[in-house]
Amino acid sequence: MSISNLIVHEIQKHEGERKAILIARPNENPIDGQALALSEQVTNLFNRSGMNTGRFSNPQGSEEGSQLPALLYKHFKDNSFHDFAVFSKDCAAEFVKFIEPVEEVEGGLLWFNHYELHDTHFLYVVLLKRKQGIGLGADLSLSQVEQIEMEKLHMALRINLTAWQAEDEGRYIAFRFGRAPKVESDYFTQFIGCDEPKVASKETRKLVDLTSAFCQSEGMPAKQANEFKKVVSEHCKGKAEEREPLAMQSLATEVESRFSVEQANKFLEIAESENFKMEKEIFVEKAALKKLTRLSGSSKALTLSFDSDLLGDSVVFDADSGSLTIKELPRSLLKQLQASSND
Repeated sequence: MSISNLIVHEIQKHEGERKAILIARPNENPIDGQALALSEQVTNLFNRSGMNTGRFSNPQGSEEGSQLPALLYKHFKDNSFHDFAVFSKDCAAEFVKFIEPVEEVEGGLLWFNHYELHDTHFLYVVLLKRKQGIGLGADLSLSQVEQIEMEKLHMALRINLTAWQAEDEGRYIAFRFGRAPKVESDYFTQFIGCDEPKVASKETRKLVDLTSAFCQSEGMPAKQANEFKKVVSEHCKGKAEEREPLAMQSLATEVESRFSVEQANKFLEIAESENFKMEKEIFVEKAALKKLTRLSGSSKALTLSFDSDLLGDSVVFDADSGSLTIKELPRSLLKQLQASSND
């Protein structure tokens, strides 16, 4: 990651009040070691679960609603911002307009970061909070100090500027709310001006269902279906680890290389069908992929989970009786069972 511009502004607003005051920094923050460390922390927090994705409702902006796309259209040219400080101050002023009517929320620090990664330009807009901490002076005396809270993100937005500028049909906006209540997530979505936001976990679960539906439509035996699901899972995890969106076409290409052209075309056909209507690109949430390669279930008294590869091998299912036979038990469980039987 190569940071091009970085600046922090402050919005002062107390819970229960409507008045918000913008304290704008006149010049960009220096891109030093502390800035790089903060950027890395924000990126790691941002790529955790709970992602939403979307596009601008009006990519070039309009007189009504969010002015963020219009401000980008005005200030971002030829892969750079003419005056990042002015752009970010105008964005912060727009943010104030959306936060003022919501009495339940407080202000915070608005962190703007324009960076380049793999020849692609991105913009972060992140709401950070202050917190009280304890510092240790040179004379080993204790004192209270103000710190930036980095255990969690409150609001965070990332725009793929390169894709937006190229009028890409994909979902070039990614954002998250942390555990913000609905009143906060609503005003943040309005500030972004996002068109039909999608939740990454739901989109990933839909992909899991699509994969199962494809295996059933092809009449695959259990072993072949498990192999197919594993290929899909590995490809998706790779994209998640690279922090890149998954293109359905790239997944189909993987299916083609590992299986056949016919199956790749059939997979895309089902993905685009009325039952699924998959986006051309989605952000993958790794936790939601587990159902592709694991079978699990629980009741009040029992929890059971195992790799789907074991089915038909060390785990045998009898459809007629609805029972499972489990061989090669984990050693720790086997010891507990043997000890229990000797009581």
